Amino acid sequence: MDQSAEERPDRAVRARQHAAAPARQGSGAARRWLALALAGWAGWLLPVPAGAAFDHFLASTIVGTMTQAEARSFAAAVDKVLRKRADGDALRWQAPETPRHPATEAVITPLQTKQDRGQPCRQIRSELRRASNEEQWTGWFCRQIDDRWRARAVDQ
Repeated sequence: MDQSAEERPDRAVRARQHAAAPARQGSGAARRWLALALAGWAGWLLPVPAGAAFDHFLASTIVGTMTQAEARSFAAAVDKVLRKRADGDALRWQAPETPRHPATEAVITPLQTKQDRGQPCRQIRSELRRASNEEQWTGWFCRQIDDRWRARAVDQ
């Protein structure tokens, strides 16, 4: 049976519906969220097309190869530093060895705190190590009205 043109869903409509659907919370989405939230490339969140390239770039990084459980644990450690640690009071974080990779260690240090555009903001440094691989980044995070911290550029 052939459907009339009025009964068949329009491909453009389906494409718009698919594009508007919420993202799945798979390991790639968790890594992308973590990487964008933590690195934010100088505090700026990347638009979606650039985010895909950034996700590809992350595939060879420590953050980009964390499991979902590691990513959640690391994000919780960053949140704890942002909320509770005084400037200079470093937090050590560790993920045990897995079949996929050796143990991962990090030191997360809040560097400074200031107000920017009416929001409390904190600059943190993260130093990650897995076997002989080391990564380091520094970024600004500001507390939003919903009490979440978000990476963004801060006026110097």
